[in-house]
Amino acid sequence: MRPDKRSPATKGTEQGHDPAYIALARGTSRRAGIPLPDVDAAWLPEVQSWFRSLKLSGQSDLYEASDWATAVAAARAYDMSIRTASPGWFGNFVRLAEKLGCTITDRKHSRIELDDPDFQDDDEDAADDAVQGWQARLRVVK
Repeated sequence: MRPDKRSPATKGTEQGHDPAYIALARGTSRRAGIPLPDVDAAWLPEVQSWFRSLKLSGQSDLYEASDWATAVAAARAYDMSIRTASPGWFGNFVRLAEKLGCTITDRKHSRIELDDPDFQDDDEDAADDAVQGWQARLRVVK
């Protein structure tokens, strides 16, 4: 009998590398209280805007210190790609941005789903209250 050379995460699965069947490695987050990097004033304005957008994006709630370091590296690559018009630098930026889950497609590939905040339509709520009030006064029976 041959020894099983599969990694511990895939042992016991029939599907090999299918992410749905791979056991997760667990660790403890240390993101609470990490200092978030600031925008570099030397970066071009569009790079600064992109970097600031990360702090506003929901997936950044999951970022650890290493993710923020990756974001800085991506911003530097983005800045260099614009300054030099180099497709190589832009390719580096795109790969790093994908790893950070910057687009909805990137997040779907990584199985990250962001919840929409609860939306409250005050006009609709007022209309519902008005209709219910009229129904009560008119004793409308359904």
